Amino acid sequence: MTVVEFRDIVKSFGPPTHYRALDGVSAKFESGKIHAILGENGAGKTSLMKVLFGLDIPTAGEVRLRDQTVQWRSPADAIRAGLGMVHQHFSLVESISVIDNIMLGFEKTDVFGRLKRSDAIRDLEAALPTKDLRLGWHRPVHTLAVGEKQRVEILKLIARNVEILVLDEPTAVLSPLEIESLFSVLKGLRAQGKTIFVITHKLAEVFNHCDTWTVLRAGKKTGEGQVASSSIQEVVRAMVGVEIPPLSERKGTSERQREENILKVRDISMRTDSAILSGISFGVNAGEILGIAGVDGSGQAELVDCLLGLSSFEGAIDILGESIPGVYHERSAAKRLFDLRMKGLALISEDRHEQGLWMEEDLAINTGIGFQNSSWIDRSEWVKDAKSRTSVYDVRYASLDMPVSRLSGGNQQKLIFSRELLGRKPKLIIAHQPTRGVDLAAVRLIHDRILQARNDGASVLVISSELDELFTLSDVLIVMSAGKITGRFGRSGAVGFDRTAVGSAMTSGSSTIRRGES
Repeated sequence: MTVVEFRDIVKSFGPPTHYRALDGVSAKFESGKIHAILGENGAGKTSLMKVLFGLDIPTAGEVRLRDQTVQWRSPADAIRAGLGMVHQHFSLVESISVIDNIMLGFEKTDVFGRLKRSDAIRDLEAALPTKDLRLGWHRPVHTLAVGEKQRVEILKLIARNVEILVLDEPTAVLSPLEIESLFSVLKGLRAQGKTIFVITHKLAEVFNHCDTWTVLRAGKKTGEGQVASSSIQEVVRAMVGVEIPPLSERKGTSERQREENILKVRDISMRTDSAILSGISFGVNAGEILGIAGVDGSGQAELVDCLLGLSSFEGAIDILGESIPGVYHERSAAKRLFDLRMKGLALISEDRHEQGLWMEEDLAINTGIGFQNSSWIDRSEWVKDAKSRTSVYDVRYASLDMPVSRLSGGNQQKLIFSRELLGRKPKLIIAHQPTRGVDLAAVRLIHDRILQARNDGASVLVISSELDELFTLSDVLIVMSAGKITGRFGRSGAVGFDRTAVGSAMTSGSSTIRRGES
């Protein structure tokens, strides 16, 4: 039975450019299935789902729900009709409890206006498709891991009796175990007859967990099919239009390059109310990529803060020949970070919105920010430079004058890479979640640029929750768990890394040295 149908959907944004995010998209989706929505960044995936959910009103075309034409005035209309959407960036109130977040806007109260939390919990638990969704209902949300926060978003939809769920890049910030848990939950919801749309870039997830696939490219539908009868190559061609070129060859480095330790970390420890690091030591040589694996929240973010002098710590850090003081002072830290960037540090931050971009400024400003010695900005030069950088990295936009917040997440990430790497010879690259929320072609582009920089002699530190990414890029791999290093691995020729051993170290609490360490 067809539950959702799009007929010739057009969504334009203007003036002045009248950019078409969707250009005549037609598609049908059956109930009780998991549907994958794929495409490159800016292809129109999220725009199509926003039209379905009432966040965007189509410029032309028709949305049909259960054989009836619908015209939403707002998401509230869609919610009343049984639709719900989990966005890439969660909409939770961190300071209140799990159950209060779930009830927010749909509160159950007694005659005195008091919240009936126990009734809400009872009704919710009766509706759960799997016990995996249960949480500590009275825990403050700020104490939850990322995967648990995502479960809260899904629980909000279950509590509202949603029949059609839309999840935008739901696995972008999850560990491998959390991803498996998420799809177990989604399959439980599917067994209840619910229809699920998953916007994703990850083909392994599509072929392991989804029932159908639909690809958009440049606002048009370019392919669709049943997962069981399709090939990965067919989906890739629909996404990018061509075969994706191979990665740059991994070239060996000279002994001269290997001699210089660009980054040295010795016995780093720190403790805060919410995090801990204990006895972290490693080094990154010139012409080498060191990968750090681990479940999100294992201390990776705190380690990066220490490396950049943004947190106080015990131990010793030398970066680009400069010793980082163990006591944090805001003014001196800001100047030191600027000096490090001018000396050859390229920085890809974990949170591009908070740390990597000036969201309400335009693209031209964001392509040069952080490398300006003068208080005077030559606007014409910045625009010229922005055009060159965005072209090389295939950043897709309507106008260089548009705020960077209007770009898709993947295009924002490509913009950051263009700023940090193009026209420079970085000596050290620190890349934290370098391809989070980035499409297949852009992932290949970013990986290629990282390998090229490594082949040119740069030291590279890559921190990622994606094991496949780390296995592709790393010469040496360390694993963090609960603030400690729990495994060290060297690349073993064509064999690469031992996935089972790395996965075991990710959940280990005690430090181990693995065969193949370099």
